[in-house]
Amino acid sequence: MIIRRITAAVALLLAVVLAAFTWIIASFRIPPQLVRLSYVVSNFGLYLVPLGLLGVLLAVVLYRRGVRRIALVTGLVGVVATVAACFPLVAAWRSAERHGADLSLANYLTYGANTGEPDASKSVVYHRIDGQELKLDVKLPSDGPERARPAVVWVHGGGWVSGDRGEAPKWHKWLNDKGYAVFAIEYRLAPPPRWNQAPADVKCAIGWVRQHAETYGVDPDRIMTAGGSAGGNLALMGAYADDRVKPSCPVPDAADTPDTADAPVAAVAAVAAFYPATDVARGWQDTTMRDTIRKAAEDYTGGTPQQVPEHYKLASPVTYVRKDLPPTLLMHGTRDHVAPYQQSTGLAAKLREFDVPYRLLAVPYGEHAYDFRWGDWGSQVSRHVFSEFLDRYFPANPSNNG
Repeated sequence: MIIRRITAAVALLLAVVLAAFTWIIASFRIPPQLVRLSYVVSNFGLYLVPLGLLGVLLAVVLYRRGVRRIALVTGLVGVVATVAACFPLVAAWRSAERHGADLSLANYLTYGANTGEPDASKSVVYHRIDGQELKLDVKLPSDGPERARPAVVWVHGGGWVSGDRGEAPKWHKWLNDKGYAVFAIEYRLAPPPRWNQAPADVKCAIGWVRQHAETYGVDPDRIMTAGGSAGGNLALMGAYADDRVKPSCPVPDAADTPDTADAPVAAVAAVAAFYPATDVARGWQDTTMRDTIRKAAEDYTGGTPQQVPEHYKLASPVTYVRKDLPPTLLMHGTRDHVAPYQQSTGLAAKLREFDVPYRLLAVPYGEHAYDFRWGDWGSQVSRHVFSEFLDRYFPANPSNNG
């Protein structure tokens, strides 16, 4: 009797959980309180299939023991949840097929998290300003270069108010393994407002890498920026922003020698942005996570879009779109409740208008920071698409690409 009651209670609890996840999968816009469940669907969705089958199994057990009402409810919810859990799975397979990517179940189950901390042994101060030491971590490929290698300036996320240069270490290693030097940077965080200072620090870091190219075996004319979320915004700003955003330190232009002190900011050769904020004012308006994201945006800009519209405009990469920008890769989850997917589609439309080469990867059912699960389907497809983008626009060995 006790075992039957415990089994019935577990079955009911499981039915509630499965019903919640089924609703999350079926709904596009969800309340902020339930966004964490959307992250589970995004990053652990495959595990919902056996969970749904467990509900069906418990239903069979309870039905045989005479607890038929609970068994029927649990069984029905289990079947529906199992079917619902297959939708993100099928969407991922179709996305992989569309982009020519291979999906690995073993990678999904074993690759773990893509999170980390700054590595003090690799840290270098690239700028001192406002009483702060701004650092970057230098991560080089293990093999010595036959020629000067390209560099990626990686900008961390965190809503412009948090985060550090240790973010996304598996992306750094992945790039190292492909022959790219990675410089994972930090920048001044808000508050106080940093809408013009954070992108200035990114430009400073790009210039620092160019100035120290010989030290690290880097080609000073082959630098790209990359990053996610606020880091995606700043990676785009470092690549797009004109002289309305000046570097926070003297930097050389690509054509200048490292000894040049007061040259204009150097352009980058390419940019990759994960789930970026491209139009900060629209992001303030459209985000589901309004309490969190609006506060971060206001801390960063110094007010609301109504109070400081110019700050929002100048902090948005979409403002600077014009001809001859570097090739751009955008990767964004279609279920992003922090920086909605439309942030990338809107920028893509502007890039298309000005004939800027770009590629947009839509990650089905992907949430914000989906790539923090390194084995997730979206992460696997992103690695394939990123690799193709690099091969086409920013190859590690240009001579091998014809």
